[in-house]
Amino acid sequence: MADVLYRDLDIEWLDHVQPVGLVVAPSVLKELGLTPLHQSPVDTADAAEYLNPDEAGPALPDPWAFVEQVLGWNAAHVAGAPGGPELPDTLVVSLPEQATTLAPTWAVAELGQNGQPWQLLVRIEAADIEPDGRAQLGGWEASPHQRFERLLRDTGVFAGLLITDRELRLVYAPRGETSGYLAFPLRPLGMVAGRPMLGGLKLLLDSSSLFTAADTHRLPALLKRSRDAQASVSTELAGQVLGALHELLRGLDAADADLVRELARSNPGHLYEGLLTVLMRLVFILYAEDRDLLPSRADARARAMYETSYSVRGLYARLAEDAALNPDTMDERRGGWGQLLALFRLIHKGHPSHFVQARGGKLFDPDEFPFLEGRAAKDDAPRILSVSDGCILRILEGLMTLKLRGHERERLSYRTLDVEQIGSVYETVMGFTVEAAKSSVLAIKAGKNNRTPVFVALDELLARKGKDRIKDLKENVGRTLTAAQAKPVEAAKSVEELAAAFESMVDERGSPRHVMAPAGTPILQPTGERRRTGSHYTPRSLTQPIVAHALELAFERLGPDATADQILDLKVCDPAMGSGAFLVEACRAIATRLVAAWARWPETRPVIPADEDEELHARRLVAQRCLYGVDKNPRAVDLAKLSLWLATLAKDHEFTFLDHALKCGDSLVGLDAAQIAAMHWDTSKPGLPLFRQFVADRVAEATKARAEIRSAPDDTMRAVLEQKHRFVESRVEHVRVLGDAVISAFFAEDKPKAREIRRATVESWVSSIGSAKWDELTAAAGSLRTAENLLPPFHWAVEFPEVFGRDNPGFDAIIGNPPFLGGSIFSGQGGSKLLQWLLESFDPAHGKSDLVSFFFRLAFVLLRQSGCFGLLATKSVRQGVSRETGLQFIVEHGGTIYRATRRMKWPGDAAVVVSV
Repeated sequence: MADVLYRDLDIEWLDHVQPVGLVVAPSVLKELGLTPLHQSPVDTADAAEYLNPDEAGPALPDPWAFVEQVLGWNAAHVAGAPGGPELPDTLVVSLPEQATTLAPTWAVAELGQNGQPWQLLVRIEAADIEPDGRAQLGGWEASPHQRFERLLRDTGVFAGLLITDRELRLVYAPRGETSGYLAFPLRPLGMVAGRPMLGGLKLLLDSSSLFTAADTHRLPALLKRSRDAQASVSTELAGQVLGALHELLRGLDAADADLVRELARSNPGHLYEGLLTVLMRLVFILYAEDRDLLPSRADARARAMYETSYSVRGLYARLAEDAALNPDTMDERRGGWGQLLALFRLIHKGHPSHFVQARGGKLFDPDEFPFLEGRAAKDDAPRILSVSDGCILRILEGLMTLKLRGHERERLSYRTLDVEQIGSVYETVMGFTVEAAKSSVLAIKAGKNNRTPVFVALDELLARKGKDRIKDLKENVGRTLTAAQAKPVEAAKSVEELAAAFESMVDERGSPRHVMAPAGTPILQPTGERRRTGSHYTPRSLTQPIVAHALELAFERLGPDATADQILDLKVCDPAMGSGAFLVEACRAIATRLVAAWARWPETRPVIPADEDEELHARRLVAQRCLYGVDKNPRAVDLAKLSLWLATLAKDHEFTFLDHALKCGDSLVGLDAAQIAAMHWDTSKPGLPLFRQFVADRVAEATKARAEIRSAPDDTMRAVLEQKHRFVESRVEHVRVLGDAVISAFFAEDKPKAREIRRATVESWVSSIGSAKWDELTAAAGSLRTAENLLPPFHWAVEFPEVFGRDNPGFDAIIGNPPFLGGSIFSGQGGSKLLQWLLESFDPAHGKSDLVSFFFRLAFVLLRQSGCFGLLATKSVRQGVSRETGLQFIVEHGGTIYRATRRMKWPGDAAVVVSV
């Protein structure tokens, strides 16, 4: 039976108030049994009595009369209300840097047991003030809504009502998290069509919800519990997205098995990356559609054209309707895949009428993954693969809905998701490979917490003896069986019996309807590391304080009178960026300071484009100039770019250019410029003078060209920046090859003497620049990037020369969540040669240290004087040999630990305890 999209009538009112960000979670409303009372004609008439039907004036001529009579508020509990207590001065916020004072109109008292004096602030704006309009109130250019959020955060009263001419907004802006709001249009509350909204308004804001209900059912608890529930939403969505990835591979294989299976054999990494790219394209589109950023033009004709011919939301609605009418033939229907391909091309190149803005970049480039268009090579003519509509529907269901119960699903709004949450969800599909099944396979739930589908080769397992099967499942599949589960597996005499023994463990994301896949079928198999470690949602409540404290010293050094140029000269890096959650938070934090600098020095404020506000424009500048990130997984680099694109998305602009700042490589394996010039990891070697000059000249050329990229105006065409970036890459390519070739000598041998002989051979290839043997050097460098030995070095001073070529070189702050891999486990998984490299590079160090301690040492090396790093770690970083390698060395060599958290449980359901 197909799943059906379901909308509970009890939460229908949420559809009408268009949530932006998260305020109340439908799942929490249902858990608590909170449903709006049915609104009768009398209720509608009562509300209409206090509403002005004349469109020319404010909808609420007397806001107090409305909340008193319709919502039942008591003036005795509302400071500033007519007949109520006086509004305290503690709720007034002065912003001298903005020449602005913020204050509420009323404050609603907290009568519960949570120790807070106020639960809700109310701000009533003057007539004709638009909530999102800029520069309406004098002084600070921020919109009334932005000012109100600042008031909520600075007073510590995180919930509030913003009342304007036409709507009432319930705003929730907890400190350190992304804000959200529900917008109740006022005039419809007095109409029949507005009864669901009126019921929802009373559910959240009547006297019972604010004052008399049990604390667990009142507004403050409801708002907090809704935020706490986001971790479970992320976990569920992540599982569905992984299922969508499996579904896409099956759909493409069914459409053109020859094309897909040849790729699975000859270039599985390219096939896997193409699958991921489709999902990342879809998440960008869903985010943009749900936030009204697609189409780019807002006129009726543009919207109609987009909704009927291109929209992913529209496609899902059509396919869901088709499935309801013709459930048995969806896998025989075609058309959805072609619509998606047309949309992908439209977003990449735009439309001549500009109803959709060209975004450029690699994400939507059809030539990056030509097989998606049925092309074996870029020059082939495109053809639409016959991917079934049933496949497309199942993929979109996984991305756009959440399962409620049975076969019922609830539409998911990307307006309610943080950028970090989206990135973290899609990080769960990292760490897989595409393989061709060698025998009949079945996917079972395995890996950490049995949350990952892992394919079991049934013929191979059957060939083993009973007990060996159980051992193999534990060691190579990551599934530990109970005694009851193990018994039929051990006793199985045929593939069919073995499949039946796994019946309760089958993961339908990999094996729908528990059907075995035959030999030759392309499958997605997690890497060993992915099975062991799993993935956890990194919420903003975790990233925000770490980033804030890491930037604290830099902001204090610059002081309150810092100029915009000084702010934009800050350089912040995440050396293991993953989905980019920490960089997104750093982007927000620095952008906030940049806006303050514009207010302090208004003559430096740039012209803000019509499709941006100050905060968005600041984020776009910060992303291009201040942020740096590295990850050894190229798919993670793409995902981090997507996260920052979502955080800096402007309706009429191309993607923010990030290729120069977010790069792929192993942060722990690399040489500095002096080591490359010496052609040795031992910097005591002098190197050739001519060669030192060659390295310096190439790095200087790259620095100059990179400065042009970083300082380019926001409206610079992406093609121009890509051309400049290609020039930069051409300047440093030979330097990069030289560094990689030297490192290849280290990893090619096991013993120091053999390494020195190999290194000397590499050095002999560059006795002079003009006669350098570049073919040999390139081959040696490439040996580090083979499938068997994937170790892409990263030479920090070459890749980010402006950071390390300035006075007081290094980053102002380093942030992130580097990988945890402890002691002897690390030496086994990372390889003994990698461990030897780390011991050589970070001497003194201990071979049984946790990998994270080496990231601490790296951060200490990369920081400038007075810089600060804020990193997550396991508790081992403060214990034993890991402590000696990391924190103890740092303190003994001039570092200061000025803030630390010994133990902190990871937010949400993850059973993880970290140190900060």
